[in-house]
Amino acid sequence: MTPTRSYRTTQERRAEIIEATVRVLAEQGFAATSFARIREVAELSSTRMISYHFVDKAALMGALVEHVVQQAAAVMVPAMEAEATWRGKLAAYLTSNLRFLADNRLAARALIEVIRNAPRTDNDLREDTSALLLSLLLTQGQEAGEFRAFDPLVVARSIRATIDAFAMTMPSEEAATAAAIDEIVALYHRATRPEGGS
Repeated sequence: MTPTRSYRTTQERRAEIIEATVRVLAEQGFAATSFARIREVAELSSTRMISYHFVDKAALMGALVEHVVQQAAAVMVPAMEAEATWRGKLAAYLTSNLRFLADNRLAARALIEVIRNAPRTDNDLREDTSALLLSLLLTQGQEAGEFRAFDPLVVARSIRATIDAFAMTMPSEEAATAAAIDEIVALYHRATRPEGGS
């Protein structure tokens, strides 16, 4: 009897390649991440199976970043929407983002490898977009009287830098990780609260 061949959809194959790329990036670094190495990890028959979906390494890295960002958003957006206040939304933004990184350490390390090695202009654009979106939340909180007066973009960039640093240096033990997340959330609670606020 002829064994049944297993066929994957285009979406499944792309996801498989991206997950293999995450492993290679996280474990071996950006320079070692080649189509040949990804093929080995994904157990594909040829690198052509990768180039069919991703024209080059840059396209694959872009798809990986989008994949991880979408995964993070699926966790963060509901957490933020569940909060009624801007202070609550900021805390949810921080907690859910940091928790996602802690729960997806390979993806976090892979993302950092891509960001570190991205062309400077691409990296600047990505960082500015992320910080600008966060600064809008901070501005709305200020207008509602929940945050003190400060430059929203400066604080947003500080928060993003803290999150990136956490991704690179988070503790290996769960208790220490949870404590670090709590400390970061408390830090920005104190940094943004109105004068005389609790």
